[in-house]
Amino acid sequence: MLSVLIAIVCTVIGVVVGAWVVGARRQSNPPRREEQTSPAAPNAGVARAADLGRAGIAQGRDTLRRCLEKVNLPSKDANASENLCTVVDTNVLNGRARIGRQPKGDSWQSVLIVDICGTIQAPDDGHEVGLEVKLADVTDDKANPAPALSRPKHGSITNVIPFVFQTSMGKLYSQTTVLEDWTAVAQISPDWFVLPRQGRRELQYTLAVVSQSTGEHLAETTCTAPYESIETGYLDIEDNIQRAKTLAVGLAFTVGAANDALQETEIDIIHGWVATNFGSADASEAAQLELERALRKTAAFFLRGGHLNVQEICAEIVQIAPMVGRLDILDLCLRVAAAKGQVTQAELTVLKNLAEWLQIDRNRLRAMVEKILPIDMHRTQDAEIILGVTTEMSQDEARHQLNREYAKWSSRVISSDPAIRKQADQMLNLLANARTQYVGVKPSGD
Repeated sequence: MLSVLIAIVCTVIGVVVGAWVVGARRQSNPPRREEQTSPAAPNAGVARAADLGRAGIAQGRDTLRRCLEKVNLPSKDANASENLCTVVDTNVLNGRARIGRQPKGDSWQSVLIVDICGTIQAPDDGHEVGLEVKLADVTDDKANPAPALSRPKHGSITNVIPFVFQTSMGKLYSQTTVLEDWTAVAQISPDWFVLPRQGRRELQYTLAVVSQSTGEHLAETTCTAPYESIETGYLDIEDNIQRAKTLAVGLAFTVGAANDALQETEIDIIHGWVATNFGSADASEAAQLELERALRKTAAFFLRGGHLNVQEICAEIVQIAPMVGRLDILDLCLRVAAAKGQVTQAELTVLKNLAEWLQIDRNRLRAMVEKILPIDMHRTQDAEIILGVTTEMSQDEARHQLNREYAKWSSRVISSDPAIRKQADQMLNLLANARTQYVGVKPSGD
């Protein structure tokens, strides 16, 4: 696993050879939370989805290594089938799938229509049967298809079960039923499932006619059909998470090098974050040393005056990471700034820019600074990031903001925690100076 960490850290160095962007960007629009029909499915499908997620991450990390080594390999296009299943032997069950439309409010929506024909052998006449349909994506690996997952009504798709569509087909009047013509037996809405990848995909449909009384599969078949997925897949989302974390390493080093110096404590913070987020508990001593060398090589790049296009990196993160992920990245950067026990104006400027480019509200940044970078760490007093006042504010706006800060900190001077009392005293002194600068009066004049 530690080789993964080395590849991630080395991505930062890869920017020197123009290899910063190593993968296709994917939009991280979360799936719509709508109704679904999906009963429980075998645990093997869940395990398969998890294995695919890990395999996708590993594949992405291999790409990072190739970029670092300046190896250009041709991309492999998906070879999606364009044909419906048209070979029919009526002695067995056959299936095919196609795209149809059904009304949805004042408009129409696309649906997957499943047709069957051929023979169904039941235990007896008048037997109640149902249809079961499972979906899988075989675009990238036909031998190991990636299952479609049931769309959750609420929350994320983590630990969601594989999608299984079930519906009643009624009674078979004869023990042996032969459907000589294609018969539509199911309409499946895309709102009910989530595919692993976005774009043009080849879906495999596994169809089974099931006894309603025993659950026995009376007839089974599979078919494939092309499908255009317009939303981000669950493996795409996992790739985006890993990509955002990889980019975060570069931002963290940028903060640490804001004063043209990197200290051991700052590198240790980054090292620990990488190990926590990508896992290295099983790493050998040799692998640990290899990671250490990679980290120091990255640090040397910044110490030599190397710079990243931080605004462009932040723009990519905004596209692929939700707010919670961006807040985690900013938290890392704040902890790097705090690692040496004091924070400079240069670091505060970088942090303010990061918050703006990551589209994190300035008040949220101030709350995080207050927690991670208390006032006694500041070598300079930046009233904007500490108190929330700016030179663009009118006197009334500045007075209102300073009054709110005064009410907050004046109540803390009697705290039982000595550290809080000390910080409150420092903040009240800073407030007094800020009133003179931004409002033109001292606190006693309120």
